[in-house]
Amino acid sequence: MAIFAEYTNYDGVGLNELIKKKEISPIDPLDSAIDLIERLNPKLNAVHRTMYHYAFESVNRNSDLKGQFAGVPMLLKDMDSSLANYNMMQGSKYLKNTKMNYDNELTRQFRNSGALICGKSATPEYGLMITTEPLEFGPTRNPWDLDLTPGGSSGGAASGVAARLVPFAHASDGGGSIRIPAASCGLIGLKPNRARTSFGPSHGDKWGGLTHSGIVSRSVRDTAHMYDEIFKNSIGDPYCVHYEKGSLVEALNDRRKLKIGFNLKSPLGVNPSNDAIKAVKFNAKLCEDLGHDVEEMHFNYDGLKASRAFTIVITSHVSQMFNELKDVVGRKFKSSEIETTTKLYNYLGNTFRASDYTWARYTMQSIARSVMQSTDKYDVVLTPIISEFPPKIGKIRPDKKAEIRAEIIMALKLGFIFKIKPLRDAILNSLTPDSLWYAPDAMLQNITGQPSISIPTYWSDDNIPLGVQFASRYADEYTLISLAAQLEETSPWINRVPDITK
Repeated sequence: MAIFAEYTNYDGVGLNELIKKKEISPIDPLDSAIDLIERLNPKLNAVHRTMYHYAFESVNRNSDLKGQFAGVPMLLKDMDSSLANYNMMQGSKYLKNTKMNYDNELTRQFRNSGALICGKSATPEYGLMITTEPLEFGPTRNPWDLDLTPGGSSGGAASGVAARLVPFAHASDGGGSIRIPAASCGLIGLKPNRARTSFGPSHGDKWGGLTHSGIVSRSVRDTAHMYDEIFKNSIGDPYCVHYEKGSLVEALNDRRKLKIGFNLKSPLGVNPSNDAIKAVKFNAKLCEDLGHDVEEMHFNYDGLKASRAFTIVITSHVSQMFNELKDVVGRKFKSSEIETTTKLYNYLGNTFRASDYTWARYTMQSIARSVMQSTDKYDVVLTPIISEFPPKIGKIRPDKKAEIRAEIIMALKLGFIFKIKPLRDAILNSLTPDSLWYAPDAMLQNITGQPSISIPTYWSDDNIPLGVQFASRYADEYTLISLAAQLEETSPWINRVPDITK
């Protein structure tokens, strides 16, 4: 039994209210979180490092209970936000023994909110997969069924929040990594607009502006209040978007009528399952019942071209990442210290030319402009975010055949093939169905930079979630929070609790 027996019944805002009313002590939620982590994490593998002492020190430093989430436990994703004097392992053997020497701006914002970082959540190696199954640390499991993936790359965060270890957790999203695990684990997952949060002091942006940071949570109000805390920029950021403090909290009570378009087909040619289509139609009906105007629409961009550009940008940044990590670790990685897929990404990143990278950036920006212009008549666009219910552990990871193919490319130094454009395009096109089938269109909002949110209104008869995505206009998280709050009232998913004893 948890120290504070009712701990799992409350979201972060609710826990903070109890603390400030002195109905519970400031350490009761933390004690409860620690108890649950110790009991449940051996089954889930959601937390790769506990930080209980650090969390208790944070309680002592914040004796005045400053911040919206003073006394509320949370997990920090083990990548994309450094914490001084702690390892940021990123799911990799290469980084297991390397401590960071600075705090990221986002880490400071979480701390300034009063939240207590009590552990580092699991990730796939360097966030390069949409399942959380790093070879060095083993698979993270979905609390709704321990045989299923929680998605990725913020899979540890989503698993921990869904299991109610903590009410919310840090997450980041370079190609769906907030929304995919949220959809797989029955959570709210808001990928914010580009440039809402800072990657300082280490980076101006990540993956050329594709990566965005935030949280996964069980309640819409926790999402609104935490983003209200962390939407800040720092000196030196390459770009920023103005945020009006308090506006997302106000959005929780806004009930304006919206025009909503829903899409059922993937421009990548990887079509969603009947279950995913049912989930979208179910949500479209919920929106109609709430009084919104809803109609079917279609995307008209070249999905395979977008995927090729996306791959070139990501692999290029992986190769640059290893240049940076060489300085952090003090040496290059050994071949045995990183996974085959990561090595291939690094190899390809070193193979592509500057002209390939600039073509990819130009192409993504052109597609982004076209998509935003064609969908501007809608306040919100509803689409699948995952193509089916969460699959079993092992199904998303590259199979042996894919790994052998990657090893052959590297061993025979076949990178020159990717410099021949028709061959490059044909190879990348053929790889798309294998690599993106679970979340074929998640990357679109990373390309456009628009905010998008996964909402868990749809569940199977045996209590497995299949979230869907709502995307809004550029810099309009307000509308997404407003709509999510309405859907939460009609379908209160927070009352669903996984049975991890099975």
